[in-house]
Amino acid sequence: MRGGGGFLEKYRRRRGADVAVELTPLIDITFQLLIFFLLTATFQQQSPSFKVKLPKASNKDRAKDAKAVVVAISQDGRLQVDGKEVDDRELELRLCAAAEGGRPSVNIKADADTPHRFVVRVMDVAKRCKMEKLGILHGS
Repeated sequence: MRGGGGFLEKYRRRRGADVAVELTPLIDITFQLLIFFLLTATFQQQSPSFKVKLPKASNKDRAKDAKAVVVAISQDGRLQVDGKEVDDRELELRLCAAAEGGRPSVNIKADADTPHRFVVRVMDVAKRCKMEKLGILHGS
């Protein structure tokens, strides 16, 4: 039964040849996956380093100025400007730079248990930096 060189005949001829695994497609897919994960990992929202529990208010109006600098104040007086924790000196530098750079408004997001003196301190810095608008954010 040697007629036509059937499947087994071809298999036997190939079996003796060197088998090479092509790595180029495997490397391409690996790099594409690496690039995908690097790009998607940079877009994750970072969680704040401290939680701010906003006081509740019956007024449902929201701040309308999307360019406003947001200063968060924890109940122990720690500060964050636009999500980055800062000290008093850096707070002033950032607010003054924002006012000069076309962001002349600030929204204060203070914890419900924050002592009044911490809020007043931020308001004083905003006034020194000639911020034109001041907003207080609240929970709903």
